[in-house]
Amino acid sequence: MNALIEYHGEAIALALEKSQQLCAQNPFGNCAWYHASWPVLKGLGVFISLKSDDDFLLPALQSAIEKGARRILISGTEDAGMLARVACFLPLAPNLEITVLDCCPLPLALCQQYADIAGFKIKTLQADILSLEDTGGFDIICTHSFLTFFDRAQRVKLVKQWFDLLRPRGVLITAQRVRPDETELITRYPADEIFALQNKAEICALENGASLNVSKELAKHSAWLYGTHHTTHLIANSDALRAPFDGCGFVMEHFAPPPTNAPIHDVPGAPSNALAVRWRILARRA
Repeated sequence: MNALIEYHGEAIALALEKSQQLCAQNPFGNCAWYHASWPVLKGLGVFISLKSDDDFLLPALQSAIEKGARRILISGTEDAGMLARVACFLPLAPNLEITVLDCCPLPLALCQQYADIAGFKIKTLQADILSLEDTGGFDIICTHSFLTFFDRAQRVKLVKQWFDLLRPRGVLITAQRVRPDETELITRYPADEIFALQNKAEICALENGASLNVSKELAKHSAWLYGTHHTTHLIANSDALRAPFDGCGFVMEHFAPPPTNAPIHDVPGAPSNALAVRWRILARRA
């Protein structure tokens, strides 16, 4: 297993240079606000992102690859974070066939950049996951915090699509936040939390922004862009999260929140909700 490495400085530079051009090619709307701000905030450490689930994601990926999984689909990604985790296991299986899919070409460019730096091959595919056809099937489909970009009806379609794209005994590996005691169907940052996010970004920039060529002004602006524009669809409880998987025939091999002794604790996104937590999912096509 290789060490987990992410190239934050290179990703930030590429995102800032190319987001206006590439994000305009997203058929679902220009997402430059997202893909220009996210690498900055993640690189600074404002967001923990996948790190808080690595104690689940990395063993799950390793187990599937050790058992023979070779064809992998990363189904939606904001950057090269999930690809970096898959790449850890190239020593176990140098012949991994990795496809990265997203509707926006910017995260695909970030993934291609990562693969070029690290020295391995991937296939990038700009497409809508809901309409993807692949007769070869995949042994692993993985993604992170992706389901809340879809409303309830679309989530049913998405999970069924994942089921259909998997080979027999193939696995879906993901983690997704639920937000108990909330009723608003669309989750947004309130104004006070946007302000708090900007303050956090500024502090992080003062601490380590120089190594990433990120000024405190860029950090604050990135936090404002993200906080002002970011929305997700509510999944209020674990039953609502699990229902589409049970409905299409997945066998749940792991469905649980992080353990209390998890190495890195997740920090819930806005609005503040002490009960919000990402559930870890390992679902197998029987």
